[in-house]
Amino acid sequence: MRRLLPLALSAALPLAAQSTLVSVIRQPRATAVEFTVPITELQVKDRGDFAHLHLGVGLGVRHWDDGDNALRFVADANATANELFLGLGAIVEVPQGEGAFLGPRLRIGWAFHPRWALSLEGEHLERPFSSGLAPRRRSNVGLVATFRF
Repeated sequence: MRRLLPLALSAALPLAAQSTLVSVIRQPRATAVEFTVPITELQVKDRGDFAHLHLGVGLGVRHWDDGDNALRFVADANATANELFLGLGAIVEVPQGEGAFLGPRLRIGWAFHPRWALSLEGEHLERPFSSGLAPRRRSNVGLVATFRF
């Protein structure tokens, strides 16, 4: 038992180094904010070069310019290496009074600092279980500012 206690305490140390990602997204007809907490993170720094990998899950809100809102559930993987930022994600979006949309997203951009990046985003969401008369697809592009706290 004495050997397991130090091992359990040292396993919790990496959690202190993990950080939350906050993304502010502006799309042509909507604005969104997402908060992602890490499942795991990895950071490497070698002679001024850095690489950071963030795997996380989170929540978000999208507000359309016409006044509608939607709740977003996010699972994403973001990688930053020197000045390159790359993000892949899966989105489940639930608009008020409608069925859920789900689909992938891709972000590519520039990391101006190890803690923030500016990127372009493309996402394609579909409603898989809807009647034939309701809108079934939402594809958007946008500009994203991502901050790591």
